[in-house]
Amino acid sequence: MSQIKRLGMGLGALIGGEPEPVAVAALKPAEAPGTMEINTIRPNPYQPRSEFDPKEIESLAESLKKDGLLQPVVVRPAGAGFYQLVAGERRWRAAKLAGLARIPVIIREVEDKKMLELALVENVQRRDLNPMEKARAFRQLMTLNSWTQEQLADSLGMGRPTVANFTRLLDLPLEVQEAVSRGTITMGHARALLAIAQRGPMLQMLKKIVTDDLSVRALEKIVTTSPAAASSKPSKKVEPWIQEFEQKLMDKLGVKVSITPDAIVVPYSSKEQLTQVLRRLDVI
Repeated sequence: MSQIKRLGMGLGALIGGEPEPVAVAALKPAEAPGTMEINTIRPNPYQPRSEFDPKEIESLAESLKKDGLLQPVVVRPAGAGFYQLVAGERRWRAAKLAGLARIPVIIREVEDKKMLELALVENVQRRDLNPMEKARAFRQLMTLNSWTQEQLADSLGMGRPTVANFTRLLDLPLEVQEAVSRGTITMGHARALLAIAQRGPMLQMLKKIVTDDLSVRALEKIVTTSPAAASSKPSKKVEPWIQEFEQKLMDKLGVKVSITPDAIVVPYSSKEQLTQVLRRLDVI
């Protein structure tokens, strides 16, 4: 079975029925679910979702008080009688809020690097991640697996441009990233802001988006005519063959690459990303 198909499988392949979708790469055939004390279960340390809607959790908790938790969560052993969630953190949180002492579980042996993969695909398929959570998860997946953007796209069943659009959000200042996470501006706004090279003008434009309630289209018109955006554009037309090589390097290294007349520029935003680039260049 191909990697893409493994990532597209749902929990139904583990426990039967038709529960919410979640990836099951590297998981063994399912056993009959048992029950476990809820206090022995810990959150997934690789959970890409940083925010859970309190109202949604409360609503689910009220349902669990009436009917109990019908769909098991998936956990892995974590030592000393404790377990870590592989999938089902939303249900686990609601069960705790509902005061359930024991919940149905399925125990699986899952490697560390698969934990993020499984949690990511579960949330992506359920459309629960905000754009910044998804961007950070994509970057972390590429680092953990030494994947290019194209390999990540294939594994998630997405187009490479889609993955690239999300990971580019990580080039934005933290203020803009936080605005995207809160839903103050959309991913479309954020992508338009990427055309502004300087941080100061970008943050000024962010404020204008909020105060003037600018649409993405209106923002794009302003950005394309602003001096700050113009200064970020190359003064000379980039030859198609250079663009082709830039794209090939970006696919190989997983980061943005620029080819100038006298240099190849490979920027990085963290020690982990630098390590990833060096590994792909076979330097380390």
